[in-house]
Amino acid sequence: MDKLVTIKTSDFEANLAIAKSYLIDNGIDCVINSGYISISQPDSGSAILQVREEDYNRAKELLIEGGFSNKEDF
Repeated sequence: MDKLVTIKTSDFEANLAIAKSYLIDNGIDCVINSGYISISQPDSGSAILQVREEDYNRAKELLIEGGFSNKEDF
C-alpha cells in the first residue's frame, strides 16, 4: 500500500479542491482528507491534501508552478 503524505492544509476543504484537480490533471493521484477540530489552531488546517510519498517532489513543483503554494511553504 502506498504511503500518503500531506502536501497542503487548509481550514476549508473547498480551498484544496482546485489544487487537487490541478494535480490530477498533471498525473498526480491525490486525496483530500478532512477532520473536524473543535478549537481553531493557527496553521493547523482541518483539511489536508495528500499525495503518494513518491509523488511528493513533483506535486510540490506543480503546486508552486500553478500558484497554489510558494517555495517557503515547504
